[in-house]
Amino acid sequence: MDYAALVDVYDRLAATDSNNDKRDILAAVFADAGELLPRLVTLVRGRLSPAYNRTELGVSSNLTLEAIRRATGAPETALRDRWQGTGDLGDTAVWAVENGGQQTLFSTPLTVERVHDKLRDIATYEGAGSQDRKIDALAGLLADADANEARYVVRTALGHMRVGVGEGTVRDAIAHAFLDGSTAAITVVERAFQVTTDFRVVAKTARDEGRIGLDSLDIDLFRPVQVMLAEKTESLTAGLADAAGDGEGLCEYKYDGIRIQVHVRGNEVRLFTRRLEEVTEQFPDVVRGVREAVSAEMAVLDGELVGYTPDTVRTDDREPVPFQELSRRVKRESNIEAMAREIPAVVHLFDCLTDGETLLDRPLSERLDRLRAAFEPVDPDPGAVRAGVEHSRSVRAAATDPGPAETLYRGALDAGHEGLMIKNLDATYQPGRRVGRLLKLKPTMEPLDLVVTRATYSEGRRSEWLGRLYLGCYDPSVDSFSEVGRLSTGYTDDELAALTDRLEGLVTARDGRDVDLRPAVVVEVEYEEIQPSPEYDSGYALRFPRFLGVREDLDPTAADTLDRLTDLYRSQSATNG
Repeated sequence: MDYAALVDVYDRLAATDSNNDKRDILAAVFADAGELLPRLVTLVRGRLSPAYNRTELGVSSNLTLEAIRRATGAPETALRDRWQGTGDLGDTAVWAVENGGQQTLFSTPLTVERVHDKLRDIATYEGAGSQDRKIDALAGLLADADANEARYVVRTALGHMRVGVGEGTVRDAIAHAFLDGSTAAITVVERAFQVTTDFRVVAKTARDEGRIGLDSLDIDLFRPVQVMLAEKTESLTAGLADAAGDGEGLCEYKYDGIRIQVHVRGNEVRLFTRRLEEVTEQFPDVVRGVREAVSAEMAVLDGELVGYTPDTVRTDDREPVPFQELSRRVKRESNIEAMAREIPAVVHLFDCLTDGETLLDRPLSERLDRLRAAFEPVDPDPGAVRAGVEHSRSVRAAATDPGPAETLYRGALDAGHEGLMIKNLDATYQPGRRVGRLLKLKPTMEPLDLVVTRATYSEGRRSEWLGRLYLGCYDPSVDSFSEVGRLSTGYTDDELAALTDRLEGLVTARDGRDVDLRPAVVVEVEYEEIQPSPEYDSGYALRFPRFLGVREDLDPTAADTLDRLTDLYRSQSATNG
């Protein structure tokens, strides 16, 4: 398939604001894709791999700019001026191809296969000279591209397509291309994606085997499942009533840690975060603890990984470390075992998704029985670089007798944790969904997870750092971010310096001391209240936002949504009114 044909699809997607039109465009493409279907279902979102395997090209905006310069001969100063003016390196590439002056005598027309496979190859380049190899490989594609092709090659390399296609659009397009497009068909496709996290598998199965094949898709070891998510409740008794009705609900500590999915087959253990990122190498202590604890030959277990201070981790009065301190371990690439001793961990397990038999459709009460049978608790031992593995602390309680839950709630807060989880014991496991049978209770308005969309350099002592950050919430209906305010407090100097280093690699345009950014960094923010505001395109502004830290475990599309912000504002207004 000529890449120009896919570029035409991108243009048609970008030209319409209608989600139904986007769906229909993609459905037609998928239906005629043939053997290219697995590539196309990821490429239409500018991705090169499934959700659980987030291939990073390691190509920054500046490296991409250099690739454009090498491919077209356009002067760097002129390129930077265009970049600053448009805020889009894809548009800059168009200008460079049309005005750079460098002609390729013997160009080879681009194909979808070549663009996809070459970009995936770039992600594998490592070691000395790898940056130059990445630039040359990307420049090679651009040298054979016409102006519009160059736009989308660059956007794909940077992972920001600007065509308004989200996961929901791809899901619906698959349902319309290969099933009947009904609500029931969409639900079947959605569930298949939730258990596989791979639209390549889902699309091919839908085409080749239909609904029966999709229904048969199941948990596969070492391919993470989307986690079940919780809604918020305002009180303990309301939460028990909502989650369990007249019966008993399960109340557990809500730990302030990293959601962790543990996959085990024999002696092989692999770990995945809530955003489906594999972190096995960063947590050798957890791997060691799981190997000792889990007796099941194969299992997928759900839990929370919590860091504790070294002096207290082996006591009954453990002191949890702040989430931001624990998150340092996620990005650690050297002296990993030393870090494991410095911030020892305990995995608090609370669900079993499979023990050789898939349990997603079984009630929580049965999954807990299977969890108890799957492992025996192991104590943490920082000296031996072994994490603890244990059950989450829990009790059963009813709305008519919340006493045991109240005691557990106070205990959780006194121990430095966030609050309680309240669960329906009859509930099935629903990957990727926020459901009323899984609730969370926290004592104050919980912080928001928001994406940094643009920034301004600070003044005075911090003038070299990007200290004024504009924050966006995610709008899944258009796969974009709506701004909700500006953040400028709460950082230490070290945090701000590290944050600036990350953000400068994401710059898409500069205007004096202001920069636009590729939306890739999620930050946790506390605030006093949400106010209506015409200044930001969300219609809201956070009052006195304060930086709490970077959410290393969250993808930008997992940030808090515009709908959630609206719900919080209404809830706040009702309370204050």
